[in-house]
Amino acid sequence: MRYIFREGNTQDGVIQQLDARVKLVLLIAFILSIALLARPSAVQLAVCLCVLAAIAAAARLAVIQVLRRALLVVPFVGFFSLVVFLSGDGQRAWSILAKSYLSALTVAIVISTTAFPRLVAAARFFRVPAFLVEVMQLIYRYLFVLAAEARVMQTAFAARGGSTGRRALEASAGIIAVLFSRSYEKAAMVYQAMCGRGFSGTLSRAEWRPLRVSDIAILSAGLLLATVVHFISI
Repeated sequence: MRYIFREGNTQDGVIQQLDARVKLVLLIAFILSIALLARPSAVQLAVCLCVLAAIAAAARLAVIQVLRRALLVVPFVGFFSLVVFLSGDGQRAWSILAKSYLSALTVAIVISTTAFPRLVAAARFFRVPAFLVEVMQLIYRYLFVLAAEARVMQTAFAARGGSTGRRALEASAGIIAVLFSRSYEKAAMVYQAMCGRGFSGTLSRAEWRPLRVSDIAILSAGLLLATVVHFISI
């Protein structure tokens, strides 16, 4: 869970200091730009990959690790790409796979450089329905509750001599049932603690400062890049 969902990198860098609203706009713009590439050439895909790798390096992230993390999307789109490939449209199959990977890489970089609550607050700033924003934030937090309970049960299983194999597979159904039961109890405790601290059903809204000149400059450059990539030819 920590590998997939990670709080923003706290190092002082240009990307980390960028306003979360700008990051959210550029995230959506870049994903839309990639999706609208009907028949992307190898040059266009390479340019997008190089730009994203450069951004990750500028943010002082482990570039190779971020590139590998984006590969998590491959199993989800790989089957569909395989079906398209077997139907005779190989170029479209590779295009789907490449665009999905680049989109996942974009999301991975933004999540790695921005705390998730700030992204949610930015979505609220752009008038995304409050109910949807609050559900997203609560789900994000409860995922860590679920992961913590899973680690506790994994430790207990190993301490009692458990090991991988057929017996572990047979016991997995019961383990999953106990996991969700314990997670539900823990979530109820967390909710009661939130209510005890004044939670009224609505999360507080973040205070935003005016955009700096550097924020506007990077926003303009990012939107220009997302547009220019469509005019790159071989």
